[in-house]
Amino acid sequence: MKLGSKLAFGASILVLGAAGTAAAQDDDTLRQSTVTVTGSAIAGTPEDAALPVDVLTAGDLKIEGSPSITELIRNLGVSSGVDGQTNQFASNGLEGTSNVNLRGLGPARTLVLINGRRQTVHPYAIGEQAQLFVDTNMIPSAAVGRIEVLKDGAAAIYGSDAIAGVVNFITRDDLSGFEIGGDYSTFDGTDGDYNINAAYGLQGDNWSWVTSVGYNFRNEVPLLEKDWAILPYEDNPVGGWSSLSNPGYYVPLGVVNGAIGAISGPVLDSGCTDVGGTVVGTCRFQFTQFDNLVEEEERYQVFSEYNRTFANGVDFHLEGLYGFSDVPSWKTSPSYPPQVLTNQVVPGSHPGLQQYMADNPGAFPAGTLAALYIGRSFGWGGFPGTNNGPQEGFRTYESYRLAGDLTGQWSNGVTWDTALSWSTTEGERITNDTYINGLTIALQGFGLCGDANTGAVPAGAVPGQGGCEYYNPFSNAIQAGAINGNANPQYNPALANSAALADWMTDGVGTVVTTDLLVWDASVSGISNVQTSGGSVGWAAGVQVRREGYEVDPNEVTDLTVNPGPGGTGPFSFLAGTTPADRDQTIYAVFGELQVPLFEDVDMQFAVRYEDYGGEVGSTFDPKVAGKWQVNDQLALRGSAQTSFRGPTLNQLDGVATTLQFVSAASAFKAVDQFGNPELSPESAFSFNIGGLYDNLNGFTASIDYYNFDFSDPIIVEDQADIVGAAVAAINAGDTENPIISRITFTDNNDDGINQANEIARIRTNIVNGPDIKTSGIDLRAEQVWDMGASEFSIGGEATYIIEYDVDDFEIEGVLIAGGDRVGQFNRSNFSRSLPQWKGNFFANWAMGNHNVRGVMRHVDSYDDERAAAARGGVGAEIDSQTTFDAFYTYRADAFDLGLSVVNITDEDPPFAAFDLNYDPYTHNPFGRTFKVSVTTRFGG
Repeated sequence: MKLGSKLAFGASILVLGAAGTAAAQDDDTLRQSTVTVTGSAIAGTPEDAALPVDVLTAGDLKIEGSPSITELIRNLGVSSGVDGQTNQFASNGLEGTSNVNLRGLGPARTLVLINGRRQTVHPYAIGEQAQLFVDTNMIPSAAVGRIEVLKDGAAAIYGSDAIAGVVNFITRDDLSGFEIGGDYSTFDGTDGDYNINAAYGLQGDNWSWVTSVGYNFRNEVPLLEKDWAILPYEDNPVGGWSSLSNPGYYVPLGVVNGAIGAISGPVLDSGCTDVGGTVVGTCRFQFTQFDNLVEEEERYQVFSEYNRTFANGVDFHLEGLYGFSDVPSWKTSPSYPPQVLTNQVVPGSHPGLQQYMADNPGAFPAGTLAALYIGRSFGWGGFPGTNNGPQEGFRTYESYRLAGDLTGQWSNGVTWDTALSWSTTEGERITNDTYINGLTIALQGFGLCGDANTGAVPAGAVPGQGGCEYYNPFSNAIQAGAINGNANPQYNPALANSAALADWMTDGVGTVVTTDLLVWDASVSGISNVQTSGGSVGWAAGVQVRREGYEVDPNEVTDLTVNPGPGGTGPFSFLAGTTPADRDQTIYAVFGELQVPLFEDVDMQFAVRYEDYGGEVGSTFDPKVAGKWQVNDQLALRGSAQTSFRGPTLNQLDGVATTLQFVSAASAFKAVDQFGNPELSPESAFSFNIGGLYDNLNGFTASIDYYNFDFSDPIIVEDQADIVGAAVAAINAGDTENPIISRITFTDNNDDGINQANEIARIRTNIVNGPDIKTSGIDLRAEQVWDMGASEFSIGGEATYIIEYDVDDFEIEGVLIAGGDRVGQFNRSNFSRSLPQWKGNFFANWAMGNHNVRGVMRHVDSYDDERAAAARGGVGAEIDSQTTFDAFYTYRADAFDLGLSVVNITDEDPPFAAFDLNYDPYTHNPFGRTFKVSVTTRFGG
């Protein structure tokens, strides 16, 4: 069907996505007037044009307690599967960042702009999707005047990435004087979070200069502070419980048929339960007890802009941004489990083994000469050197932005605009892991004196002597349980592992990754002499050139070109190394747009864009058509239809990245290697929106919108769950030649010649163009306002209902992977995010003079955990719905603002989910009842 025949007029309304429109105020600085420009390149486009745009002003946000950008985006009904909470188990190394995910299509498919111009992406991708995104945490909230959310494809105007829509952060340029403010929030288990913001503005006759700064601090919150976050094994077997523990278990080795082999089944360490473990087949270790719900974060932000109108009428705009985000002490498990276990042999001469056998007669069978150690290098005893606590790493991100533009008008009335913007972000991540060779030789007594990286041992070195130390994996090395504090009756201080040995055995797997973006834009627009029944036709045309850069600089021990390690994936037991990269690409684009007032009450928009990536990626051509029909004074209809696209990013075209993911078949986290693909095609979508807007002209407004996205060739990372499931099924069926089995590296510990699920070591996934996706839904909104003279009262609400999110079947290595409708699912077994069928926000607001009182009810629908019972530990078949209530009070005077908030008044816990943290971090707020106070004062101006 042709694009033109698919177009239907539709309608939407400019609403506060979080909780409806704020009540009007006498002070228009609280409720700013807005002029929407997002969605069109034609100067002067009215805010009631034919596109579904939500506008959230600074005043709107203030009467909802001045939420952080992360909180704001999470609450939007059109958002699903948002990163933002610190959570290493869902967001894979993205601590300290935040993003936008409209329609659940993925954060990389929502284009984020600052003052209508692009910003470089964050250097680290979402691991399970290999998607790069703009980190909204780098934008200081004090600089934001309004946020415009276009819930529609917009590639014809903006180019790549605008598949699901556009979020445009518009900064304040009208401040005069000095403004300083701050807020403090607290909930059970935290020492509190606080933000300090300041802004100073100068206004001249033909110029302005406004500078905003922000400082944010979040205190660390251990998971142990929340009783729902740490559950016994029987309540949630997948809630952070690992079968590889410390103390671990051992396979006795002796002489079998003239060779060394296993002489009995595994032997569990008798000290397992004494130090906190749970015996279920093996000694289960709950690593999440060492993790945090919130990491300590510190962030600095500066934004400054200068505007001037020259004598010839040319407008000049210059802006700069600096952001620094630091997660200085990121906490994780004391150690990760090894991927390959066969070389971890405890010799018979090991003093820890000898002492254990003496204390536990008969534990090891007669003839034991050594033992194969299966477990973590550090666990229930904690990591020596950090007060026997977790391992620590860090993440730091630093962003710069400089953008300027010139805008003017020629004598013939044509407006011209040219802009140049540059932005860059550098990120550094360090995550500690254990050296493969270091653990091997330390078990042999050559810890500290040997080379942990290469495994080389000095000539003449004697195990356990002359500066050499044994690593002792037995419980007699653990003084007390690091979590429960219980004394270990078999502890022997002479056999304890030293902090120096722990530091020698581990090192930081680290990279410095830098992204940069240079964009030149030029456009012209005006009103033509062409007349229609409704007036003159407006037009715009422009060009854009973008240069994207992506550089990966691993440290020496992480660099596979320097340290390939014993298996080619690096020298560490769990985390893979990476290779250096320095890539760039230049994209060229041209676009055109027409605004056609067909009749007095019918307006149309037509736009096209051609964008060329060059090379194997190629080019795309995308049209758009939109229209609005003002049926009468009370009813308007509007709609749009367009194609949109997203080209592959540089991290997707090449290289290898590794993430840690829970592999259900192995009941453990495993390393998943993701390989880039230079043959990727751009992903594309056809979408349309139709709806209606009603205003009874007596305080009641309502809207309904139907949206539909038909998404082709989405760039995805193949699901490791699909690969593992297909490979295990092939093995069980005797189809050992199936090529999908080659995607998995096994370690055959049972020496039975059969690859078992519990012998999975690593999994290879590829970045590919995946199955087509079709999603549709309905946005609803209604509000009634009563003007009572001295005060105003309003009630209303908004909700989004997802009708379908249907994913086609596709193949991996010739194996059919079933798709299906993913609405109402947790989607932990596939590349999608959580998709509750509907979310809604309902509010009541009372405004009287300087006072504003607001109550909000938020509801998230229940949804299913689609995984088989075994994959979710037999628990959590359904994730319950959640309803919370918030209350806000705002007082505003000429020079002073006060805000008081209580979020989640009834202190509702997040619904249980069969996940490491026992809740769904993409959907629910885990903090409970939260109190917040905010104060702002102004001087001068």
